[in-house]
Amino acid sequence: MKTYDITIVGAGPVGLYAAFYAGMRGLSVHIIEAFDQVGGQPRSLYPEKHIYDIATHPAITGEALAKNLLKQLERVDYDLSLSTRIDDISKNGDVFELSSAERLFKSRSVLLTTGAGRIVPRPAGIEGEEDWKTAGKLHYFVPSLEAYRGQKLAILGGGDSAVDWALMLEGIASEVHLIHRRPDFRAHEHSVQALEKSSVFIHTPFKAVQLDKSLEIKEVKGDREEVLEIDQVLVNFGFLTQPQELAKGLEVNRNGHIPVDRQMKTNIDGLYVAGDVADYEGKVPLISVGFGEAVLAINSIQQKVSFDHAFKKGHSSSLFDGD
Repeated sequence: MKTYDITIVGAGPVGLYAAFYAGMRGLSVHIIEAFDQVGGQPRSLYPEKHIYDIATHPAITGEALAKNLLKQLERVDYDLSLSTRIDDISKNGDVFELSSAERLFKSRSVLLTTGAGRIVPRPAGIEGEEDWKTAGKLHYFVPSLEAYRGQKLAILGGGDSAVDWALMLEGIASEVHLIHRRPDFRAHEHSVQALEKSSVFIHTPFKAVQLDKSLEIKEVKGDREEVLEIDQVLVNFGFLTQPQELAKGLEVNRNGHIPVDRQMKTNIDGLYVAGDVADYEGKVPLISVGFGEAVLAINSIQQKVSFDHAFKKGHSSSLFDGD
């Protein structure tokens, strides 16, 4: 059984970039992902939604980001195990043993890039929701923009995701209605300003109360009621996370996040985390921040664990000269 220098659990954007950087530094890399594809939440839940906080990309979709990271990974050697859920991580001497239902993997170090945990969409909690979902007319994420072409769409929610989807689908759906229970939106100011100038029908402060042949909405602190003739509903109330404690003795806080030091090290020697699962003072939950955290973790791993074959110094521009 091969013992890897580093095993990365979670193949979202941060995990994929971590694998590239570790491979670039000469480490043997194994990526383990519970789902049947890489790319994490941006690719699986928002494949066509734009991400704006990635350097050099004014806007990039979750699908394109995953493909770009895979293209970058082609420069290094790595092994990838998909549809493999790790249930336990233990340490036997200086080697970690990672157990799934079918297999056991070994590694000299481990980097968790598992995000905030297993995600479950937060339901709208209204009458008729399950019937519309079964009929394929209610969703919690957008698998394809074209699915809403020419449709009358109602979006429930008031955060960045709801506002962004309303703006992106404005020119695709025949009508877009945005229903939010508060007078003000919790999205970025620039997005709210664009929303106010758009053709999106804004219903605030209203809440959805029933789905039958149409959508009934009611004023939150009033008596006004409206009936919207719509074809599709998009629920954007966020996601519930179900954190999983993978390693016995691993310190996990009340929010399910893992406290780390400035090198992204946990309380278990040789086990590191990066991305949304990491917690420290001043933490900002952005993909771009996670990229930097991955670099810190891998550099720390090189210093604490002896890898004779690893590249201790050098920049990427010198490693790939001649391309």
